Amino acid sequence: MSSLNFDRVSHILSPEYLRDKKVVQVGLGSGGAPVCDHLVMNGVRRWDLFDPDKLDDVNLVKHPRLRADLGRHKVEIQREWILDRNPDAQVSPYPEDVFTSGDFGECVRTSSLVLCCADKRDARLFVGDVARKYSTPCVTASVYRQGFGGEIYSYLPGQTGCFACLERAAEDMEININDSIQPTAEEERQVYGLNNRDFQASGLSLDIQAICLLQARVALSILTSEAPRRIAGPKANWLIYYNRPIPGIKESGFSKLAVVRFIVRPRKDCPCSGTGEFTRTQSACENITGSPSKSH
Repeated sequence: MSSLNFDRVSHILSPEYLRDKKVVQVGLGSGGAPVCDHLVMNGVRRWDLFDPDKLDDVNLVKHPRLRADLGRHKVEIQREWILDRNPDAQVSPYPEDVFTSGDFGECVRTSSLVLCCADKRDARLFVGDVARKYSTPCVTASVYRQGFGGEIYSYLPGQTGCFACLERAAEDMEININDSIQPTAEEERQVYGLNNRDFQASGLSLDIQAICLLQARVALSILTSEAPRRIAGPKANWLIYYNRPIPGIKESGFSKLAVVRFIVRPRKDCPCSGTGEFTRTQSACENITGSPSKSH
């Protein structure tokens, strides 16, 4: 089979520039698989894929793969898809947990970018710490409960704060989006009336895809930052997408659907700035959709 023909997009970006860019991806679920798909179709050919999970029938309402793939590891399914789309690609699947993987650190060290599509906070923190350790750019995405919204965060070594800086900036700004987005009265009756306060059901595929597209766009802008034809990215490294009002977040043009943007800079005492341990006295956030936020 011939390699993927980029003729119809080569006037927009430089696919050949991406030939030797290696991306490490953690998580190939309903959010991770589409992000990988889009980057493959735009020229990324080298992949290290990490995910211990197998495709289950409950995933089919969100995950873009086939019923025939049920029971197979998601990384193997994704590898097959990548090579079918671009036989020139190089894909290394790791059906294992990054916490215990003996290969993850070396993969990150030798990569151009890390994509974190993990669905658990501790995994996102761990991946962010490894990316910081090896000074490798990292784009993390997550979807809030029931698809009420989500966020994309990019760590650029020496330019923006690490994932730990993001969490502390959110704490300083008193933003806890996953808890602050309130369910409707009907949702309260259907879910919380059953005394299941920890209900974290994921959202519709279209809401998950909205986060995927933003993450893929941010990733492509980082990978092509020095290419002859670059892909423009947002002038921010923390994007919050939501489809219903969020307390504490100013609406930006739509009553229930919006994206707000922030810049999170390295904390002066965070390890990512090279100066030591974190203290929460340093300002990290600037809201670029309005006036800068005050120092914390």
